[in-house]
Amino acid sequence: MITAGHEPMHIVCFLDGRPGHEKQTYGIVRALEKKVNLRLTEIKVSRRPVWQSFFGLIRLNLPWPADFHYNEITTKPDLVLGTGSSTHLAILGCKKQYKIPAVTCMTPDFFFRSRFDLCFVPAHDGLKQKQKNIFTTVGPPNCSKNKMKHRTDCGLILVGGIDEKSHRWDSAELAKKIEKIVKKETAMQWVISTSPRTPDPMASELEKLSRSCPNVSFFDFRKTEFGWLEQQYDNCASVWVTADSVSMVFEALTAGCSVGMIPVDWKKRDNKFKRSLSDLENKGFILPYGAWLEENYAWPEHENLNEAQRCADAILERWWPTKNLQ
Repeated sequence: MITAGHEPMHIVCFLDGRPGHEKQTYGIVRALEKKVNLRLTEIKVSRRPVWQSFFGLIRLNLPWPADFHYNEITTKPDLVLGTGSSTHLAILGCKKQYKIPAVTCMTPDFFFRSRFDLCFVPAHDGLKQKQKNIFTTVGPPNCSKNKMKHRTDCGLILVGGIDEKSHRWDSAELAKKIEKIVKKETAMQWVISTSPRTPDPMASELEKLSRSCPNVSFFDFRKTEFGWLEQQYDNCASVWVTADSVSMVFEALTAGCSVGMIPVDWKKRDNKFKRSLSDLENKGFILPYGAWLEENYAWPEHENLNEAQRCADAILERWWPTKNLQ
């Protein structure tokens, strides 16, 4: 850790309350903490009405100071970071007020994009890394870490849910596939969990399955604490994820798990998440459900992913090279 003779790096993080977004932000922060001494200021924000966003955008273009005030910020930060469109105006207002670098994950709206100093964009978004502020990642950064303590007799099944834009959800068909997994792999102790998009009938089917199978435990995501999922990644050697939950695929891969993919019915052939999963399959990172059905299937061996660390290193290399911090 680089600390001697230097003040802690002060980072302001804007958080929108969405776990998937916050994990991306915290993943980068934790990776930075491995190399520098940090002081973190966290600020919760909510989605603004359209008219408020419009006037906020106008204020960003005005020549005078941003008049940006949050009571949580008591000293000038060194960097502002956040994930999700609800954080963008706050991030850019903070950048203008304090004249500091602004960093975000995912692809910002076009009219905001050039205003960010660095955007960590997953490859499936299809942006070319031509602009100097675009940094392409294999998948979204996250809080997972490979602790090398997986139990080969423990498995995890993560279920996504309805998204009208991207795929058709068939609870009955997916429940059959999950039942086949747990009844074929009877030597495994399976943990099954849902997500915010999982419809109630699907959750009920999974809970019923857990009562009928002694090797299955069911956990409703609403009854789990923050960090529970990462503990499961640490413990379980094998993880199955429904294909609509791409972020959890990357979390499990980062944790060093063997990852299987349960298919969903995509509405568009060129769906960006479908492209991302196809790329992972072609590179030998994940096992498709169809391949698992074959008698001589094998879990793929893959290099470990750590996109959060790559993002953290990119921040340090751009603004605080190691040679200047030592």
